Amino acid sequence: MKTGTFDVATGQFTNRDMTEVEEKDFNDCTAVCAAQHKEIEDAITKKETDQAAATVKLKALGLTDDEIIALIN
Repeated sequence: MKTGTFDVATGQFTNRDMTEVEEKDFNDCTAVCAAQHKEIEDAITKKETDQAAATVKLKALGLTDDEIIALIN
């Protein structure tokens, strides 16, 4: 895997191969990021599912759409 460095003083950009440690760190960070992204997506999906279920239950109790919106928002 390649990486690059930019020397501000000279304006030179240099490409090089990553060391094993750099590549491992990169892969570890990528895995952590993917796991966190999945957790966030799962939380959003759960909130949407819970809100839909709550709306159905409130309608069953006889609340109007406007009353439900007023409660949720």
